[in-house]
Amino acid sequence: MPLFHLARLYRRMRSRRHIGMSTILVLLVFAIVGNSICFYVYDGPLHEAAGSPISFGDALWYSVISMTTIGYGDLYASSTGARVGTIFFIVIVGLGTFSFLIGMTIEGLADFAARRRRGMNAVLTKEHVLIINVPSESRLKQLIEELQSDPNYEDCDIVVVSDQLEELPIRDEHVLFVRGSVLEAATYEQANVTAANMAIVLATSYEDATSDAVVASAIAVIDSLNSDIHIVAECVNSRHKQLFDSVRCDSIVYSMGITGNLLVQEAQDPGIAQLIEVITSNTRGTTLFSTEVSETGTGHSYNDLARDLLDRNINLLCVNRGASSLTGLKDVQSQRGDRVVYAGAQRMLWEDLVQQAQA
Repeated sequence: MPLFHLARLYRRMRSRRHIGMSTILVLLVFAIVGNSICFYVYDGPLHEAAGSPISFGDALWYSVISMTTIGYGDLYASSTGARVGTIFFIVIVGLGTFSFLIGMTIEGLADFAARRRRGMNAVLTKEHVLIINVPSESRLKQLIEELQSDPNYEDCDIVVVSDQLEELPIRDEHVLFVRGSVLEAATYEQANVTAANMAIVLATSYEDATSDAVVASAIAVIDSLNSDIHIVAECVNSRHKQLFDSVRCDSIVYSMGITGNLLVQEAQDPGIAQLIEVITSNTRGTTLFSTEVSETGTGHSYNDLARDLLDRNINLLCVNRGASSLTGLKDVQSQRGDRVVYAGAQRMLWEDLVQQAQA
């Protein structure tokens, strides 16, 4: 019967962890202080008579070391009172309580790790990247690999937000998981969206006709919580562009349209797909970058700039000006707000590009 009652007590303490932990700590303090008083009162005079007086701190040390079963042997109970105190406070109360504490601590750590894998814990990070939705595990892994291959993001935390996963399939200290509806503000609050720098909102599925509507709705929720965050969205069907007109989205990628265009281009002119794969990947060779023209960087000839940068193995490919993408750069001069797209070995600011061209 006593074992049955102890087991039932342990189950109750596990189910009410905060109360159970508080009870255990109180019992530990009671055992340590009670044994220290007994040892100091009954064995203290014996040590003083032997010319080696002890302090109450020594008694506390003896109690803690006895409780942990280490037992250095530098102090031990000699008198009857001290021995009785050790049996009651350490053996009966202390050791059992200490074992409970170790068990609940290990269980708590294991539970925390499991909750983290299942996306149930709040995220404690900042300046991180949010990846919303997981159309497939392979797509998620490829996207994370590309992000981490960029030197600017290799140590950046990535938070995956989805209700499509039961558990995060990636084991990486910089990849975190929040499981919840992508249309609820509470989910993004758990992902600490207010401290995030960027959000990549993927399609829910490439076969789901409502995917673009879900993506646009998720963007609206994110923007309502953090209007400064940079948002890039994936749109499956370009005919659904109107869904994104009413929400603030910095960039929209029409994934299926780009894939279709590339397939036709490769069929007509073999080799283009290989080029696109290399320059759009952070893991292989030259990569595409972009930079915005600063206020003091106006009036430069893009044609001259492109010619001079070629000697530095930098290829100026395009200038995005509003909704227009200028690929013919003759007689085009830089304006504030232009975004210059170039292929190179590393990311540079506009001023760095100009300096490279003039070197």
